[in-house]
Amino acid sequence: MRDKGNLDRISRLPDELLVNILSSLPTLSAVQTCILSSRWRHLFTLTRNLSIDDREYFGTASLAQSEERRMSFERFVDGVLALHGISPIHKFSLNLQRTSDFDCPHLPMWITAAILKGVQHLDLFIRIHPNTLPSCIFDCQTLTTLDIFANKGYDLSVPGLVCLPSLRTLKLQCINILDGDSVNRFFVGCSQLKELYLHACRFTTDHVCVSATELRTLSIFSCSGHLVIDAPNLANLLHVCMPPFLGVGVKNLRSLLSVELCHLWMSRPPQVLHDIIRGANNARELILNSNAVQLLTMVGDNSMPTYSKLEKLQLGYCYRDAWKYLMVWLGNSPQLETIILKKGLIIMKRGMEHELLSDVALPPFSTNVKTIKVHQFRGHKVELLLLKYLLENAGVLQRLILIKDATMEMNQELQVSKELALLPKASTYCTIELIEP
Repeated sequence: MRDKGNLDRISRLPDELLVNILSSLPTLSAVQTCILSSRWRHLFTLTRNLSIDDREYFGTASLAQSEERRMSFERFVDGVLALHGISPIHKFSLNLQRTSDFDCPHLPMWITAAILKGVQHLDLFIRIHPNTLPSCIFDCQTLTTLDIFANKGYDLSVPGLVCLPSLRTLKLQCINILDGDSVNRFFVGCSQLKELYLHACRFTTDHVCVSATELRTLSIFSCSGHLVIDAPNLANLLHVCMPPFLGVGVKNLRSLLSVELCHLWMSRPPQVLHDIIRGANNARELILNSNAVQLLTMVGDNSMPTYSKLEKLQLGYCYRDAWKYLMVWLGNSPQLETIILKKGLIIMKRGMEHELLSDVALPPFSTNVKTIKVHQFRGHKVELLLLKYLLENAGVLQRLILIKDATMEMNQELQVSKELALLPKASTYCTIELIEP
């Protein structure tokens, strides 16, 4: 203030701090700072992170018949890498969405340049054509994170030798691996892999089982193929299936702590999800979407495993038949403390309330559940009946949280509140909360 705003305090910061600031900016913005003054002219060449996004370079301009624009963008990226000199690259992020309709012959050279500079995190969002990925990407000693999103699908050609000793996180989206030997070579070369994300990948292999002994987190989204991942130390699993994908299998699940299963099939869930629900009996948290709740009825009450460590159970819509098996589940889960019903207590069709009331015959149960949270609570007669049943059997329940459905009106809320207050409770410590969404 004494200098009347003429003092450039930012430019007086030390180089190390300014480089940290520029490293957090998109590369185009970092390069543009070179025109500020001679103090800034070469600072961007010291940045450790390069984030190149062609949407920022082209803006909203049309790329139709714009070969000159594409060449200008390639010269920009070539210039950035050339001026970067011998400075190491910690993270290299390349997002080519606006130029995805063009061939990009410089792409392998850009990736190779980043690898030669000791890149640790490589993030590629590209439409890759055959032989686009350089072979050195499979033999990078420094790479710890590899994320490849091929926005039009890509048949990955795996070289004879894969050596990624530092790789901890691998994300593959829209990648196809066409033979079992390539799959085996790839996973053998990633011996220290901790996190694996597979999204819309296709494995056209013949019943290949790969070992991933260090894997801790596995996420599978709509993948297909005869591939089974053996992960004896897996702790977190997310598995999403949708037609026509049958899904990648997982075995050796004794160490699982958290499991989330989601499927969008109209008929019976695929066998791979059935195998997971039976093998995850040591899990502490289990999340099933509405269709995956059908797994309860598939397992059946006579063959339901004991979930001795399960503490939290989250379900989507509970179908009428699923409630019977849910009670068996409670009896086989002595440590269960929290139940969350994300889509309401029970799925109902208009005019079927009487049928539901007459058909739902639930046995008594004993449980250590302390909290039950119900989303989209509508206050229908069958819901109140189910709540009465739960309250009469949950002897140590402390909180029943009912999150109102958005369609519940004021007069209905008052009536439901009165009926809730009259429900008998086995637990003298239980409170019932009817709250806004």
